Amino acid sequence: MVTATVLLALGIITFIVTVVISFKVVKQTTDKINFAVKDQIQPLVRIPSVIPPETKSFDKTIYIWEMETKEGEIIKVKLTHDTAFSQKVDKVNMVLEMDGGDPSVFNKVLPAVIADKQTIISIVDPKRMNTESNTEAHYNKIDFTTKPETGQVTKVIWEFNKEFLTGRNEDLYNKIYSYPEPILKGLYKVQRIILEAFST
Repeated sequence: MVTATVLLALGIITFIVTVVISFKVVKQTTDKINFAVKDQIQPLVRIPSVIPPETKSFDKTIYIWEMETKEGEIIKVKLTHDTAFSQKVDKVNMVLEMDGGDPSVFNKVLPAVIADKQTIISIVDPKRMNTESNTEAHYNKIDFTTKPETGQVTKVIWEFNKEFLTGRNEDLYNKIYSYPEPILKGLYKVQRIILEAFST
């Protein structure tokens, strides 16, 4: 008959193993993926190298930073990209938007933020707008949200096939895909809970 002591010992061992895997495998691998993705999207959006993610979740990673115009106007921009940590997704999106503020200021800084020529031309010269796929930049399409009164862009969305992320980082993704998704989500949540507990 299994005693309470044995059960307690097994519970402690299971917890320790779970925490170790959560940090040594899942956290390290997902952090490496986020770092690699940040580097590979630079030809589309120029994220300052010193800016860490504002928020990291299982599904999305968010960056927020300030941009300043020549006139000294300052606005926060927000970039959100899907992570593709889930094996169930086929498409991933990257969204650039203003984090509050004036759309006119946001539009002034967009040429300094967006590195993709097709996107910038579509914003600056609506008559030459091209929202179709771009094989060199690897996106399937571009969507814009604009302010109805002025036509100023408030949000840009690029859609990619999932392979845009997973293909370039196959070894890292295969490492987390070796876990069934419910277990992977649980392991991801464990490290997030522990980090949040220690940060308070």
